[in-house]
Amino acid sequence: MSTVERVVHLDGEQRTLIRDVSYGFYKQFCDAIGEQSIRLSFIDGMLEIMVTKNPHEFYKTVLAKLIEATVLEGNIPVRSGGNMTFQRDDLEKGFEPDECWWIAHEAQVRGRSEFDFKIDPAPDLAVEIEMSRSLVNRISIYAAIGVAEIWRFDGNNLQFCQLQPDGSYQDCSSSLSFPFLSPADLLPYLAIGDDRDETTRIRQYIQWLREQGHSV
Repeated sequence: MSTVERVVHLDGEQRTLIRDVSYGFYKQFCDAIGEQSIRLSFIDGMLEIMVTKNPHEFYKTVLAKLIEATVLEGNIPVRSGGNMTFQRDDLEKGFEPDECWWIAHEAQVRGRSEFDFKIDPAPDLAVEIEMSRSLVNRISIYAAIGVAEIWRFDGNNLQFCQLQPDGSYQDCSSSLSFPFLSPADLLPYLAIGDDRDETTRIRQYIQWLREQGHSV
């Protein structure tokens, strides 16, 4: 029998963990909820349901805009995946990132509408906002899918984490997708408490990119 383990409410996130759930139920549940502000993670018979609110949504949106500004200014081909659902039936694992992009592998997925992640490349970069601690090991699901880089942000600290051959993620000083960027370069644009609107933040970031020679 499936049981609800616990519910966590913290900083704009609500997490619920259900144990002893079949992978088939998880897939049916994904189909049933449709496109809502709910993130599902499934691993080892555990289903985590997370409802996101502000400031989670603020941080993921601003980070996504910073990445979009980076690829536009650098004329870097990219395919956006948003928070699409990733499922591996053979591994019985599935999740939704906050945001994701194909960059190095953009050409391989260009024009595609359906994916088989036993064959197709995983996104090269994903954003993971962690205002509270996940009740399942979401990072191991990223590794199983093969996401090469995760930008993890908890409201204070930004980490650029790169997938290692042993399946772990290592905190790195620069981005794999954008080697000219470090976490410290982006933090000034993520401060939620100042009086800048998002347009001003992104315009300031674009100006910085141009001053650093990262615009074409």
